[in-house]
Amino acid sequence: MSAAALSDLDDRLGTLLASEPEAMADPYPLYADLREAGPTHRHGSIVFVTRFREAKAVFLDHRRYSNHTTRGSRTEEALARMAAEEREAFHAVSDFEAMYVSRSDGAQHERLRRIGHRAFTPRRIAALRDRLQQYTDDLLGQARDEAVGGIADLMPFAYRLPLMAIADMLEVPAADRETIHRWSGIIGENRRGVDPRTLLPALRAIEEFGAYIREMVAERRTAPRESDLVRLLLDAEGEDVLTEDELTAMFVVLLFAGHETTTNLLGTGIRDLLAHPDQWRRLCDDPGSAEEAVEELLRFVNPTQWAWRVAGEDVEIAGLPVDAGTTVGVMIGAANRDPRAFDRPDELDLARAEARKHLAFGLGVHFCLGNALARLEGEVAFGTIARRFPELKLATDTFGWRGNAMFRSLTALPVRLGRDRGGAA
Repeated sequence: MSAAALSDLDDRLGTLLASEPEAMADPYPLYADLREAGPTHRHGSIVFVTRFREAKAVFLDHRRYSNHTTRGSRTEEALARMAAEEREAFHAVSDFEAMYVSRSDGAQHERLRRIGHRAFTPRRIAALRDRLQQYTDDLLGQARDEAVGGIADLMPFAYRLPLMAIADMLEVPAADRETIHRWSGIIGENRRGVDPRTLLPALRAIEEFGAYIREMVAERRTAPRESDLVRLLLDAEGEDVLTEDELTAMFVVLLFAGHETTTNLLGTGIRDLLAHPDQWRRLCDDPGSAEEAVEELLRFVNPTQWAWRVAGEDVEIAGLPVDAGTTVGVMIGAANRDPRAFDRPDELDLARAEARKHLAFGLGVHFCLGNALARLEGEVAFGTIARRFPELKLATDTFGWRGNAMFRSLTALPVRLGRDRGGAA
């Protein structure tokens, strides 16, 4: 590829990283060009990994790649441009995020993951199915009743269902859930990068969120509830005892990660299904196949478009020397559309046999802790919509995207519902 073509490719990538709406609308042609140019692409101080094999290798190599991504070249570049107040806010946010299970490494990660796993045991997740079904039916009924001229926006459904599920697990009062969604949105905006414009709002949201969690924990210490997950974590013993700050960080990440990416899967997944009428009809003809359909939708939609790592030592990725401390962007959205790994990767095929090898949840020791919950939510949601509203159609071909390319999400999803075939399964 010529120097001019590579420069143009780098400019397009910069536009996507800046979360420009036109780039977010369809990043996949850019991903295809990046893959064609090579398995890696250096953008400033960041090395992006674009192909499936190399992305998988980075995910699996937790010894040489760190998840503590508030260090590294990308961060150092951003800090150099910040004012003193912004740097102070950054360090406050990053110190808090360092206690996330998803941002930790080694023994600390093993300990936090072992504790966090108590929230996502197979038995606990399976016990949610009936409640998820009820929530799904109730929310779809609400969307039907609020439709104007037969047109409803399904994005409120897409964010309320996973939020209700994780909030139910933690017994968060219904009246507080919209506030939690607002905090999560602000924190999520900051995860687009180390952006001074989002740091101070994120710090305020973390402080408010943290105060809420600490108050909830204090109340549960004195008045535990039946099947109380909060109490379960409070009762940990030995080295599994969480500090107050660790406990706060654990619940912030459970509430945030427990619904934000599933919202992206549901919203964009419905849009993409309806944009492929043959696949929508396949699901409507057999709503019971939703469990398998979720795997292809995870591959196709990519609720998280990329994941950050930091090289912990000098390494090579596909022959490219990468210095210790370099930020590495694993492009999940590009890897999951790699023709070297998937036949006809840009086609949505709900019967795809190899769909489950996707990287939507990462791989290795940092494999997404909540993957079983997200899969169950997708299965119930997509299957129920197909059964109840088989006449569903998109009401527009123009969509807005929330200002975060890493967690690409629709601002609205207007659909024509058609006839409701009726309630619960």
